[in-house]
Amino acid sequence: MKKNIKPWLIVAVCCGLAASSIGISINSSGVFYSVVADDLGIMRGSFAFHMTIFTFFTGLAAFVIPPLMKKISYKILLTISVGLTVVATIAMGYVRSLPIFYLLGAIRGITTAMFSLVPLSMIINNWFEKSHGIATSIVFASSGLAGAIGSTVLSRVIRATSWQTGYLVAGIMILVLCLPGIIMPFKLDPYDEGKMPYGGSTMKKAAKVVAHEKQHFDFTNSTFIALFVSVLLMAFTTSLAQHFPGYAQTINLGTIGSLMLSAGMIGNIVFKIIIGLLTDHIGALKSTLCMMLITLTGLCILLFVRVPFLMIVGALMFGACYSVGAVGGPLLTHHFFKDELYDTIYPPVNFISNVGAAIALSAIGYVYDFFKSYQAAFVMIIIFVCIAMTALFLNRHKSYR
Repeated sequence: MKKNIKPWLIVAVCCGLAASSIGISINSSGVFYSVVADDLGIMRGSFAFHMTIFTFFTGLAAFVIPPLMKKISYKILLTISVGLTVVATIAMGYVRSLPIFYLLGAIRGITTAMFSLVPLSMIINNWFEKSHGIATSIVFASSGLAGAIGSTVLSRVIRATSWQTGYLVAGIMILVLCLPGIIMPFKLDPYDEGKMPYGGSTMKKAAKVVAHEKQHFDFTNSTFIALFVSVLLMAFTTSLAQHFPGYAQTINLGTIGSLMLSAGMIGNIVFKIIIGLLTDHIGALKSTLCMMLITLTGLCILLFVRVPFLMIVGALMFGACYSVGAVGGPLLTHHFFKDELYDTIYPPVNFISNVGAAIALSAIGYVYDFFKSYQAAFVMIIIFVCIAMTALFLNRHKSYR
């Protein structure tokens, strides 16, 4: 049993990294939008655009992360990237110029990419052959927990002091969450430590000859397109949660805005765990479709109901959308394309996920700026979820193999 301890310690470390790179840096960013925009006298969409830049550069950086991690020690890359992320986050509270916010957004996007979805999924893939789905769920569920706690804490800090202090606290939270990953010794490949992955064999498997297939993969394959479109639209959907505080204000329920955001982050946690458990029993595709249906139900509640308690429940259900991108994306990629093509397929899937989120972060803000209402954004996203469900459902019997 002792040989299986290290993989789960790796999971714990990855939880802290996911909590900081996604939970604090992205999922808690919504508490700043309206406060900073109003204080600086700018449109919410204009300020939210710094997160568009953030997520775009995170996705772009993901393409160079795998080869970079093979050439340079991950510990060195992690330490440098965490340090730059903390400095850039704290610096957000010391500027009042949009171009500087955008520059800091780009820096934070690039640096957090080094301890976000792509490297963390690579680490989990290397350290787990068995219980891979559960390990993935646990790691990325931690981002929801951090978002739920972080958004509440930061919201209170902002109300009690200022948004500038809020960014200082956010930077400190990121540092604390990343410290275990920096301090604890581990390598990307367990065999480099003389250890086995969880559930692995006694000897390292021989590498499969798939180079030719990777180089000649047909990206016009209908299954890939369905996955690509679904992940893009669901990534767009996740960005709506960051506007919950603003949405609550526009319908005269501002007091529950932060609670809605926190409920969404709690849903983030719960449904990421659920999708991992369901996948082991009914498969990745059916599990993902279930999460999409729950998301759709939550959206309808938020759009048509004005009862505070039910709106919080709707926000909780909406949180299921996070499980589709963070956990469903890797699991669906494995479901459709298996291990052999995972490294080829997942980087572009992750990139389009970030692009979708990047566009949505500012697009939803601009929808409000021009329509003075979030209702149009809700209708648009409901349509997107329906399209994503249809695309996957129509390809339910297809596989690249």
